[in-house]
Amino acid sequence: MVETAGCCGLLQACCHRHDPQKYIIQGEFEIDRSPWFSLCASGLSVAVRLYSQDNKDPTTGKGIESENVYIMKGKELEKKKHEVLRLKVPTKVIKFKLKFEVTRDFGIPGAFVVENRDKKHEFFLKSVTLHYINHPNILEERKFYFYCGSWVYPITKTGFKRIFFSDQLYLPKETPQGLVELRKKELQKLQASRPKGEWHLWDRIYDYDVYNNLGDPKNGRLYDRPVLGGSTKFPYPRRLKMGHPNCQHDHSRESGPASCFQFYVPPDERMSDEKLQELKNNFVEALIRFLAPESTLPHLSDRECPDFVTKVAHFFVPKAAISKKDVRFIRSIIDFCRKLKLPSSHGGPSRSVSDPSEEQDIFEDIIGFYADKEEILNQVVATLALKRQHVSAQLPSIVAEDKFAWAEDKEFGRQMLAGTNPVRIRHLKVQLDNKINQSQLQNLKKAVVNERAFILDHHYLEQFLTMINGKGVCAYATRTILIATGSSSATLQPVGIELSLPGDSPRLVLPQDTLLWEFAKFHVASNDAAYHQLVSHWLHTHAVVEPFIIATRRRLSVMHPIHRLLDPHFKDTLHINALARAIFLNAGGILETLLFTGEYSMELSSHLYKEWRFDKQALPEDLLERGMAKLRVRDEVVSGPVEQVERDKSSNKAATGAEQKMFEVDAEVELVLEDYPYAKDGIEIWTAIETWVTEYCNVFYLNDNDVKEDEEIQEWWNEIKTRGHEDRKEGWYDINTFESLVKALTTLIWITSGLHAAVNFGQYGYGGWPPNRPMLLRKFLPNEEDINEENILKFVEEMLPDKFQMKLAIAVMDLLSRHTSNEVYLGQTSPQKERQLIEDHESIIQKKFKEFRENLEAIERNIKERNKEYILMNRWGFAKIPYKLLYPDTSKPMPPISKEKRKHQPEKKDINERGIPNSISI
Repeated sequence: MVETAGCCGLLQACCHRHDPQKYIIQGEFEIDRSPWFSLCASGLSVAVRLYSQDNKDPTTGKGIESENVYIMKGKELEKKKHEVLRLKVPTKVIKFKLKFEVTRDFGIPGAFVVENRDKKHEFFLKSVTLHYINHPNILEERKFYFYCGSWVYPITKTGFKRIFFSDQLYLPKETPQGLVELRKKELQKLQASRPKGEWHLWDRIYDYDVYNNLGDPKNGRLYDRPVLGGSTKFPYPRRLKMGHPNCQHDHSRESGPASCFQFYVPPDERMSDEKLQELKNNFVEALIRFLAPESTLPHLSDRECPDFVTKVAHFFVPKAAISKKDVRFIRSIIDFCRKLKLPSSHGGPSRSVSDPSEEQDIFEDIIGFYADKEEILNQVVATLALKRQHVSAQLPSIVAEDKFAWAEDKEFGRQMLAGTNPVRIRHLKVQLDNKINQSQLQNLKKAVVNERAFILDHHYLEQFLTMINGKGVCAYATRTILIATGSSSATLQPVGIELSLPGDSPRLVLPQDTLLWEFAKFHVASNDAAYHQLVSHWLHTHAVVEPFIIATRRRLSVMHPIHRLLDPHFKDTLHINALARAIFLNAGGILETLLFTGEYSMELSSHLYKEWRFDKQALPEDLLERGMAKLRVRDEVVSGPVEQVERDKSSNKAATGAEQKMFEVDAEVELVLEDYPYAKDGIEIWTAIETWVTEYCNVFYLNDNDVKEDEEIQEWWNEIKTRGHEDRKEGWYDINTFESLVKALTTLIWITSGLHAAVNFGQYGYGGWPPNRPMLLRKFLPNEEDINEENILKFVEEMLPDKFQMKLAIAVMDLLSRHTSNEVYLGQTSPQKERQLIEDHESIIQKKFKEFRENLEAIERNIKERNKEYILMNRWGFAKIPYKLLYPDTSKPMPPISKEKRKHQPEKKDINERGIPNSISI
C-alpha cells in the first residue's frame, strides 16, 4: 500500500513560520535506485534552489532565486528491489515534499539546482513536480513539471551543481529571460575542454576522438592497428572520447579499458543495471552453447589444459582486457557446461553433455547437404535443436521450415532484397567494367542488356586481397549479376558470378557450371556477410550516428524541442558502441576472429566510409542512388506525403466489424521491383516518420527564418559536419529551411530505428546457419576437372570455416539478434510520456503523435496483408520466412511481471522477433 508523503524540508511548521510577504511553492521530489537515501540521507546533505523563468536578478543575469531548501529523510511511498552496484540491495523509491519561500515577483519556476553535499554517494533524481499553494493569480492545481532522469553525484567529485530545467520547450530566441543565462552556462559546461587524464563515472564530458583505441601494440605487432579518423588514408566518423590514459610508448594511442565492461560513458548515457545484466546473461547463454565440450575432450579441465580457458576467452574478450576475475568467470561457466543436463532425445533419462557416448557436434555432418543425405541432415538439425534447448528452442529461420531452401538460386537472390543485408543490391545500369573481357561478357549479354538486371558488387575487396589472403583464408573480389524474371513481383535469379584476384584475369562462373557455381555462391555470401557486419550494420548505423549524439548533447539545450524529439532515438547507443569497440571491433576481437577480413576489417570499413554521404542516407535517396527506385511522375502536385484511405476488403475489418484504415503512401519514388520487402515496408515507415517530424516541427518553427535564426541548430549542424564527420566533406546540405531540417531529422531517426532494425535483428535467422552466410572460407575454387563425387565432400569440409568458428558464429548471431526486455519501440512512447505535456502545445503534439502511432499500426496491417500474398515470393521465399524485420509492433506488451518477485521477467520468444526499437541499443 502506498503511503502519503510526510512534510519535510526547511519549512516544517514546528520550526519555521511563514513570511506573509512571500509566496510558497511546494515540490515533490522523486528519488529512485539510491540505497544511500534509504539508509543514510539526513540533515543538510542535499540542497535545492529554484530559479524564476519570468524575472531575472539584475546583479546575476539569472532568474530570481529562492533560498536553499534541504532534503531530509522522508517517508517511503513505494518499495522496489534493484541490483545496484552489483549488490542485491533493497532500494526504495522515495518522494520528498519540500517547501520553498519565494518573493512575490518570482513568477513561474523554470529551473532548479541541486547540490549533493555528501562526500561519497550519488542518487538518481527521477522527477520533480512544483506548484504554488498561496498565489492569488496562479491556481494551486497548476503544476510545473521537471523530468530529470539523471544521477546527481557529490559536488566534491564533480565540482558543479546540477541544474535541471522545466519540461517547457523553447527555441533559443524564445527562452524566458530568467533562463537565458542558465541555458547558455549549462551548454558551456558540456562543451568545455577537460584536462587530460582518466575520467570518472561522475564526469559529464561529451567530446570527440578518433578510433585510436582498437589496437594494443604493447602486446606485439599482431595487435597493432592503424588510427581511424583524422587522415585521408583512414577517414572515419568520430567516437566519444573516453579519457583513458595514452599508451606509454605511443601517445597518439589511447590505452584500452581495464575490463571489457569497465570504461567511461557519461552517466546519462549508461544503460540501466537491469539491461546490462540482461546483456551479460545473454552473453553467458551464448558462451554456454559455444563451450559445450567436444566429444574428443570429455575429460578436459582448465587445470589440465589452462590454455583452453585463455583460448576461449580471447574469442570473446580482448587480450588486454582479460583480468583474473574474467578468467574465473569463464572457468565457472565451463564448469557449469560440464555439469549441464540435457533431456534425452529418445525420452529417456537426462544425460550430461560431457558424456562422449551421447555427444555429437552440431556441425559434424553438415557436408551431407551436398550429397543429398537427408537422413544425416535430419540428425544434424535434431542435434542442433537439442543443443539449443536450454537457451532457445528456435532453429535459425533459414532451415526451420525447409532444410534445403537456402541453397536454391532464387533464395540466394531473394536474400538480397529481404535478408539481413538488403541494402547493397544495385540496378545494373551500365555494362560491367573492362575487367571482364568481351568473350565473357557475351555469356552475360542477356542479363546486361536486360532493364531488369541487377548487380551485387563486392569488387572493392580486390585491393585488400593480397593482405587478407596472406593470413590463411581464401577470398575473391566478386561481382554477381542477377535478373528479375516476369512481373514486378518477380524474384531475383543469379546468372553469373565474377571472381577476381589481384594480378589474375577475372574468372566467370555460370549456373551451368554446377558444382563450381555452388562454390562461387559461397564466396559471394561470405563477402556479403563481411560487408554487412562492417558497413551496413556497424558503420552505417552505429558509427555514423555517434557524432550526432555527441553534438546533440553539446549544442542543443535540453529545453530545445529538437533535443527532446531526438532523445528517445539515442538511448543506450553510446554505451553499446563503447562495448562494441571493447569486445567486437578491437584487435583480436570477435569480428576479426569470425570474418575473413581479419585484422584488416576496420581498415576496410574505413575505406568504404569514403563512399558515405549523409544526403544519400535518406531511404528514398538511397533507393534512387542504387537504381532500385525511380522518381514518380505525377499529373498534379499532391499536397501531403501521406494519406489514409479506407479499403473495402472484408479482410481488413476489425474483430468488432468496424472498418480499419490502411496506410497508403504518396511517395516521391516508385520501386523498380514492387516485391522488394525492405524497400516496400521501409518507405511506409520512412513516410510515417517524416509526417510525424513535420507535424512536430510545425509546432515550433513557423517559417524558414525560424530555422535560420535558431543558433543552437546551426551550431549543432556545423559541429556535426566539421568535427563529428570532418573527414567527409561531400554530401552535406545546409539546414536553412524548414524542409531541410525535417529531412535531416527524418534521416537520423530512420537510421536509428528502421535501418538498424532491418540489418540487425535478422542475423540469427539467416546467419545462424553458417553455410548460408559463411564468414570466411578456406579454399579457392578448384578447376572443374579436379572435383568429383569422391572428393567433393572433403573439399566442402575444408572450404567452410572450422567447427569452432561456426559454433562461435552461431553464438554471436544469437546474441546480436535478441531484443532486450526493456526495449522501447517506435511509436510506443511520445517525447512527452515521461514528462507532462507541453503547455500551449500539448494537444497538437499529443494528437500528432497519436496519428503517428495509428499510422504505424496501419503499416502493421499492411505488412500482415502483404505477408499473406504468396504471389509475393520475396516476402516468403523458398525458406518460408515472412518478412517482419520492419514490422513496427507498437502494441508489443511489456514482459509479464512475476507476482512473487515483482519485477519484469523476460520471455524466451522468437529471437528474430518483429519490432523496430527507437534506438540503436544492441
